[in-house]
Formats: sequence, C-alpha cells, structure tokens
Amino acid sequence: MRRRKDDSEQTRNAILDAAEQAFCERGYAATTLEMISRAAGVTRGAFYWHFKDKAELLAALHARILLPQEQFLAAAADAGGPGDPLDQLLHAGLEALRDFEVNESRQRMFRIMSDLGIGPAGRAALSQLEGELWSLMLRVMQRARDEGSLHPDFTPHEAAVMVHVTFLGLLGEWLRSDQGFPLAGYGEKLVRRQFAALRAGGSRRADAGGAGPRDPPAVPVPESEVLAD
Repeated sequence: MRRRKDDSEQTRNAILDAAEQAFCERGYAATTLEMISRAAGVTRGAFYWHFKDKAELLAALHARILLPQEQFLAAAADAGGPGDPLDQLLHAGLEALRDFEVNESRQRMFRIMSDLGIGPAGRAALSQLEGELWSLMLRVMQRARDEGSLHPDFTPHEAAVMVHVTFLGLLGEWLRSDQGFPLAGYGEKLVRRQFAALRAGGSRRADAGGAGPRDPPAVPVPESEVLAD
C-alpha cells in the first residue's frame, strides 16, 4: 500500500515537473495535455487520475511553490505582535529576492504566472490567488498605518501598489534582461529607498538595515551676503 502511494506521488510530481517546464517554454495556452503527458512519460489516463484539466494543474503547480511576493507577504502578515510591519515586510522581501536569484523553479513559475497569453481559463484559476495576495498586502499596510509607521502621505492602498509594482518590476526586468544585473544587490538598494519613503518621518528616518537618505550638507553663506541683509 505504501509503495502504491509512493508511485502515485512520483507520477504526480513527474506531471507537475513536465508542466512547469512546458508552460515556461511554450506558454500556458500553447501547451497541450498530450505534450505534458508525453514529457512526463505517463498515459492520459494517469494524467486525469491526478488532474481534471490544465487549470487544476496550474493551481497545483502554484501550490507547491510560493512566488516571491507570496513568500515575503506571508512572512510579514504572520509576524504580528511587536515590531514594525514595514521592517518585517522589508526584510522578508529582501530575503525573497535573494532566494529568487538562485531558485530556478521560482523563476519558471514567475514566468508562467506573468504570461499574458495564459487565456481565460488560466486567468480564472489565478484570480482567487491574486485577490488573496492583494488582501494580504493591504492588511500589512493597514497595520502599518494603525501602528503609526506608515507615512501619512500614503494610504494603505497607495503603499501596497508601490511595493507591489517595485517587486514585480525588479523580478520581471531581471528575467527579461537575461539576469543582466545583480538582482539582490540592486534590489536591496532600491527597495530600502522605497521603504524609507513609505515610513512615517519620510527620508529623515534610516531603515533598520542601513542608513537612509541624508539631508544635504549646509552651504556656508558668504559674509558679504549676510552684511547685505
């Protein structure tokens, strides 16, 4: 019985691995179940034993690996208790960037989930996930506002958009440029600056991991101008 269960799990993982590779290389819409079954070395019957369609397969692919934005959001939202939620979000986000830079499976999943040609069925499978992620981000930012760490110039919604597009832009451009810059190195500098702007007190407050922007040095006023006044 145990061996049968292990064999079933091995088959399921083979299908998931084949789908991840195919969706990334060909795109979700262009990949057929026949292609996936053949690449996994299983029959169509074996495929349907585990998954009813491509949408369910996509959901299962996503369930087995967190994308970077989910990774750091979950860490920040679950932290709770004492501590600045922006600090928690920042450090979790930087850790997610470092992990993404070396984790090829997460890179493939990001490409798959960013596929604009994913089609209505694929998009429907992701809509619930996207709503949950957005609710999580808003929850972190609302907590930051309630605890006084979010700059009053930003609503929680605006702050959530700012962080969301910063991380998605970094990851997308890094992949599009064929890893043309050090993701963790450049990303950390940019993200720290963004979070410094989001904090109550603005750029005058240094973030927890390094010095924030400083005021420019005072420029001496010539004595002649002082006397002229």
